[in-house]
Amino acid sequence: MGLDGFRLRHLKMLVALSEHGKLGVVAEMFGVSQPALSRTLNELEQMSGHQLFERHNRGLIPTLQGEVIVRHAKMLISEAQRAEYEMVVAAAGQGGSVAFGTIMTPAADYVAPALQRIFETHPTIDISIAVGSSDVLLEDVLSRRLDFAVCRIPSGMNPLWFDYLPVGQETLRVIVAVDHPLSTKPLVTEEDLRNQSWVLQPHGSFLRQVVDDFIRRHGIVPASVVSTADALLTMLLILQSQRLGIFAEPVAALLQRHGLVKALHIEGDISVPGFGLIKLRDRELSASAELLYNVFATTRSL
Repeated sequence: MGLDGFRLRHLKMLVALSEHGKLGVVAEMFGVSQPALSRTLNELEQMSGHQLFERHNRGLIPTLQGEVIVRHAKMLISEAQRAEYEMVVAAAGQGGSVAFGTIMTPAADYVAPALQRIFETHPTIDISIAVGSSDVLLEDVLSRRLDFAVCRIPSGMNPLWFDYLPVGQETLRVIVAVDHPLSTKPLVTEEDLRNQSWVLQPHGSFLRQVVDDFIRRHGIVPASVVSTADALLTMLLILQSQRLGIFAEPVAALLQRHGLVKALHIEGDISVPGFGLIKLRDRELSASAELLYNVFATTRSL
């Protein structure tokens, strides 16, 4: 018993079953009959030596063993898709592909300079960039959807899973529209910040925890709060609804240089721990990913 008889198609079926939970739906997706898919699932369970799904009236639910194999199946499928794409790219004589993620702060003063360096020497390299919170990005690193990420290691993740290279620090700034009443004040006090309307990161995110702690420590009671992870919506609410927002200092400075917002000078900085270059420990990166990773490793924040 083992997994030697599993094929890539089998892994895709298991992932689909975990996502949809219905034999009929997955059978139609793969162009087979429902009884044929049921037989295949039984055969896979016999080969693995474990029940992979519990059968219920409402559908299929992965067992603990099923969750393990589905998690690894997603990794293998992702690697196979990447290999297929890179073979096409190599056949076309292009420069390979890389997928990495970043939180917003490094995008302004760390990621952009590194990308400029790589494109000077490898102009045809294909790069995909995901922007999100650290926990989401590192889940994608763990599942191998991303080669590496520029972010932090959240408290809920084991740092021993990763190689971590510190690359920068972060300070947050409160920003407002240029016509906001607070925009003309040389120094904004805690009292000025009370009873204002805000737009902040979603509850549970690292930055939201930092900001909530700042608000509590300084006794700031917001009039209302809109929570969103969407940067464009955040900007629109700041510009059109007179709300206060929080951006990393490099991003706030960039927006202020273009006359879009005013970064307030407040009593006390909102500082957060530094961020780093993170990849899965002992993972062998592709040649293109290794090249870009090394460029990031030798780039420092502006």
